[in-house]
Amino acid sequence: MKIVSLFLVVLLAGCSSQAIEPNYYLMRSKQDMESRQLNPSKDFSMGTVEIASYIDQPGLLIETQEGEMRAAQHHMWAEPIYEGVRNQLMVEIAHAKGEDILPSNLGNTAIVIDIRIDQLHGTTDGKARLVAYWWLRRDKEVLSAYRFSEEQDLAVDGYAALVAAEEALIQRLAVKIAASLTVPADSQAGRQQ
Repeated sequence: MKIVSLFLVVLLAGCSSQAIEPNYYLMRSKQDMESRQLNPSKDFSMGTVEIASYIDQPGLLIETQEGEMRAAQHHMWAEPIYEGVRNQLMVEIAHAKGEDILPSNLGNTAIVIDIRIDQLHGTTDGKARLVAYWWLRRDKEVLSAYRFSEEQDLAVDGYAALVAAEEALIQRLAVKIAASLTVPADSQAGRQQ
């Protein structure tokens, strides 16, 4: 009987100390990613994408109160969030613009898009928040600058819904960026000569 009791105690102790398996998430565009030849923009390329340092860590973030963040311990990004945001922005801007936006180090375009993500996290009232800035520059001259600040309700509770809402916000940011991509009149005149 003592052996059976000891076995049950060991079994119960083993069950209670099982490690919680983490969930990993990717930030990806929902656009159809068919194989095709790229159509690079002749006017625009992707420059820097900066991420606020508090976002640049593995756990998904929730703002528990004004200015206080909590990183999830079991709900993590599968890759550095910088990579996911940059890749999704490039795909979504290209889709909205109708031409592919290549990294500036690959192209010889006159206008570079620089982006800074200042806030990207969930809130305790069931929303995702994104605050971002972008500017268009030619060499070191800033041609125009913009701010994006929006929230998205989570469809349901949970971290998967937070990721989906953040992806939707990044997609809306990309549409706004694509709409701002117009070639200044002085650049158009130079191209026609």
